[in-house]
Amino acid sequence: MTARRSKGKEREELVIRAAAQVIAERGLANVRVADVAERAGMSPGHVTYYFPSKIDMLMRAIRASEEALAAEVARQLADIGDPWDRLDRLVELSAAQGVRDPGWVLWLQVWLEAALDGEVAKVLDELDARWRDILVDVIGYGVGRGAFHATDHVAVAMSLSAMIDGLSIKVTLGAPGFTRVDLLRLVRAAARTLLGSRAA
Repeated sequence: MTARRSKGKEREELVIRAAAQVIAERGLANVRVADVAERAGMSPGHVTYYFPSKIDMLMRAIRASEEALAAEVARQLADIGDPWDRLDRLVELSAAQGVRDPGWVLWLQVWLEAALDGEVAKVLDELDARWRDILVDVIGYGVGRGAFHATDHVAVAMSLSAMIDGLSIKVTLGAPGFTRVDLLRLVRAAARTLLGSRAA
């Protein structure tokens, strides 16, 4: 029974990875179950067994993407003692890596669906809250060590999060004359203004 359960879990994770890849490449509206099945190397019936609808696939894909990011953030930040370096690394890990960043393309799909579907909006709110909690913790870490100066950690986190989101969209869409380097420079300067550092 344990071996069967383990194999089922592996298949489910394989479908999630395949769904994330295909959605990021083609957009949810252009994805068919058959496309995901082909990428995963299994039958369409197997895919629909795990995910009855494309929205289910999208939600599982974004959850898996965010869980992987959260695990990587926790692993890397644990070894960074300096508060500014810790904040900078968090921004680097969470911001768009470049044009058509797969994780950010998934987020664009989720935002689109959330505007029309209340259940998707609830998942979006949950994932946004989890990310802001990580940012609030990093800000609190810096305040506790005297490096940051903020009385409202949540407000600062909201501001930085919104900035990262907006600028990451520009990077993901390939906005002319705007790159990831520009994104990181602007967020870094804003963080130092919001958190009271003179070194912008």
